[in-house]
Formats: sequence, structure tokens, C-alpha cells
Amino acid sequence: MGYVVIAPYRVKKENQAEFFEVLKEKRKYFLEHGYMADRTPLLLQSRQDEEILIDIFEWASDEHIDKAHQDEGVRKLWTRMDELWEKGGFKLSTLKEADMSFPNFIPVDL
Repeated sequence: MGYVVIAPYRVKKENQAEFFEVLKEKRKYFLEHGYMADRTPLLLQSRQDEEILIDIFEWASDEHIDKAHQDEGVRKLWTRMDELWEKGGFKLSTLKEADMSFPNFIPVDL
């Protein structure tokens, strides 16, 4: 069984184009290695703060999550992402949208 992850990032506007490229590489790598399910992932941008990006995708299984965390290729991609964001993996409750009913986000096409 797969699990949906909601991964928030704060990425400065000037780093977003490069971040998007790394995110595309990560998605391709995850699919090729079976870590991510075939369900189409979403990338959203906050309407309240353009530096906030939310990556939503489905892990294939617990086993695949564990394997991904041990994969050197995945670690390299995560390191590249880490170099581009200001902050990643923070609580959704810190988003301005957290207190809104039915918050709206901007879809980002990769």
C-alpha cells in the first residue's frame, strides 16, 4: 500500500527554477527505482507566500520508503534540494493557509 506525503519547502524565488529541475530529476529517479507510485504528483505554490512550495506524491510502500532513504542517488538529490531551499520538511501548521477554510494554492507545472 502506498502513502501520500506532503512535503513543504521554503525556496527563494531566485532558486526556484533550479529547484524545479532537481525536483523533476528526483521524481524521475523515484519512478525508475519504484520508490514512488504511478499516481501523478502535485507541486503547489502558496498564494500567500510565493516562496512556499508543497510537493505531494505517493510513496510506493513502507519498504520503498526505507530503500529510498538508504539509496546514495536519493541522498545526492536530497542534498542538492537542501542546498536550494531555505527550509524543508516543516509543519503544515506554520503555513499561512493552515488557519483558512479550503485554502487555495497555485499549481506548478514541471
